Amino acid sequence: MDIEPEILALIQNAKRVTILTGAGVSAESGVATFRAYKDETKESLWSQYDPQKMASIDGFLEDPNLVWQWYQWRRDELKEKEPNDAHKAIAKWQESKSLGLKQQNVTLITQNVDGLHQAGGSEDVIELHGNIWRNHCLQCCAEYQGDVDGVESVIECPECAGQIRPSVVWFGEALPEQAWHDAESASYSCDLFLSVGTSSQVYPAAGLAALAKSQGAKVIEINPEPTKSSVVDLNVIEKSSYVLVWLLGNI
Repeated sequence: MDIEPEILALIQNAKRVTILTGAGVSAESGVATFRAYKDETKESLWSQYDPQKMASIDGFLEDPNLVWQWYQWRRDELKEKEPNDAHKAIAKWQESKSLGLKQQNVTLITQNVDGLHQAGGSEDVIELHGNIWRNHCLQCCAEYQGDVDGVESVIECPECAGQIRPSVVWFGEALPEQAWHDAESASYSCDLFLSVGTSSQVYPAAGLAALAKSQGAKVIEINPEPTKSSVVDLNVIEKSSYVLVWLLGNI
């Protein structure tokens, strides 16, 4: 594999590595990117609905059951997906002792909501956009612990009788405060920032690389299609699973 020696050296010498992953990583497991949902569902009844409206508070308030059913359909689709080599490689990298990198700290931030990083072995994941497998009350925000498998209508909150919704960040909503704080802290303090499988277009997550660079970190992008971001120092134009497995075998 043709990777610049400078990239390998940066990774080998880094003390604090922050990794930001996006939809491209999960796409390698067969998970449709959000922008592709319209096309992916052309044979489905869901093709007549706008995914962006389904992922909004306005859409939920207008028709809670419809939005709930759309998320249940997405969950059913995800049940068949497995973590790929990129998910597993990152998890192994976080287990720094197994690599002999005892002084290297690796922080994982993801924009994905599918839980595949955890399924791949990562125990510590900063989830900027929430997790599709969790639910909470729209009114009182209490986490809902009940089983929702097969439930096709919105559940009533046992705490306040409000409506239970998926614990994902919808369009127009703020990111989870703690997750964003942790992501900013990891980006601010790292000396190497890896942007993996993300378009670098969704803010505020896309600003994390710039934050890292402002503090002197090097920014490496791993993506089959380079984003031409002005903050990227070095590009690896290849699928993340291929690159990360190779890197693990060489650091």
